[in-house]
Amino acid sequence: MTSRTPRRHRRLALMAAGTAAAMVLLPGAASAQVVHSVQQIMSTPGGPAMPGDPVAPPNPLPPTPAGPGDLPAPGNLPVPAIGDIIGNGSPGLTGSHEHEGHNGDGPHGDDVRHDDTPNSDAIDDPHPPDHASGEVGKVDLLKSRLLDITKYDATIEDNGQSHADSTVLGLGGSRLIGSSADSRDHNRSGDNGDALKLCGTTGGLLCLSLLYHNTVATEDHDSSLAAARGGVAALCLGSKGKDRRDHDVTASYECNGILSLGVAEGLGIAERDKKEGHTKADSANELLNLCIGKRDKLTTPCEGLGLEAVHSESKSRSNKPDTERHSFLLGIDSNGHSSYLLDAPFGLALPDHCGDSAILCLLLNQGKSIIFHNPKGAGSAQEALRLDVLNRVLLVVLGQSETLAHETNEGNDNHHHNKGEEHGEDHGNKGEEHGKGEEEHGKGPELAETGADVAGLLAGGFLLTGLGALTVAGTRRRAGRHTV
Repeated sequence: MTSRTPRRHRRLALMAAGTAAAMVLLPGAASAQVVHSVQQIMSTPGGPAMPGDPVAPPNPLPPTPAGPGDLPAPGNLPVPAIGDIIGNGSPGLTGSHEHEGHNGDGPHGDDVRHDDTPNSDAIDDPHPPDHASGEVGKVDLLKSRLLDITKYDATIEDNGQSHADSTVLGLGGSRLIGSSADSRDHNRSGDNGDALKLCGTTGGLLCLSLLYHNTVATEDHDSSLAAARGGVAALCLGSKGKDRRDHDVTASYECNGILSLGVAEGLGIAERDKKEGHTKADSANELLNLCIGKRDKLTTPCEGLGLEAVHSESKSRSNKPDTERHSFLLGIDSNGHSSYLLDAPFGLALPDHCGDSAILCLLLNQGKSIIFHNPKGAGSAQEALRLDVLNRVLLVVLGQSETLAHETNEGNDNHHHNKGEEHGEDHGNKGEEHGKGEEEHGKGPELAETGADVAGLLAGGFLLTGLGALTVAGTRRRAGRHTV
């Protein structure tokens, strides 16, 4: 029995020594793991990435080009606010209605507010990129495009590039007469033209343009511009230019004479101020307009006696997001004031609802408006007339206009930069506090290393215990030998 006892003590001593070694090694490994975990956490982004800024793009918009470039709201007529455009907004033949929602997964970001007419299901919400587009008329036969009349589109991409397209006449979905422009092609204008142009040879007494089209797309460091217009015919009598031989009138609203006449004219302009990030878009078109007097724009009334038929317009701004839309079938102007006939939303369906089983569906003055945030922006789409026979066996749409404008990254970055300059001290204090926070977070690995120091003390205790056990075992063994 005396020979077994020392063996047991030696085993205990070896176990104590092994435990001590483990206590020395393990804390270092644990400390390394803690450091690695903290590094992973610190390298993780603080939150979800924000959508590309078109996100708060706006800037002070450059002055709109004179003539066709400027599209203000109609003359002295107050443009209704978004909430007043659609009347009661009660469900109609297609069941659409105004509503609000949060659709962060959609193309417009979060906090989306819709304002739709009762029968606007056939109209899509405006989708990016920013644009001003429209069409005087289109005809589909057997669900295929048959005819396009004065179709235009002016677009500015999120990266600032712009392009414009104008189709005065299209058949089967292909353009027959029109032009295009792209800012990537050295900031140029498109291949503008007219099938017939008569003005200079008459000294401005008679100006006539047939099947005219113009496109412009430019981009520089500060701004982007896209513009497209077209018309089937424009007539001006008695133009009052300073030099009649040099005066050139293309569109009816450029006429400074005693009488102007326009047939199927349309214009779309999109502008972006890159410094501020603001974007604005304007679109307007008419099937027919006649003015005895002067009329500056498609969206203003005749200053004398005038008449417009099948008119549609849309306007959107990204700064303090807002949008307006309006259409009517007949307008009468007198001394700069307008009266509208058939400008309210209206729907008629046979038998009961528009849809696959409908024999006939007639919709007048239907539209959609949308305002969104994160990024900020607004857009709207409007149709003056939609006639659908036997579920698109025959489809006729007249007076379609659409715009979309949103804020961009450049403006958002400048905005935050300015804010930082204005509140530099606050940001400095917050930065110091944040630095302290980082230092405190940095103490995480230090705490782990401190744990290793404590473990060393414990290991020393185990080593001493092991040495004591070995001493006791040796003493007993020697004592045993003497007794034997």
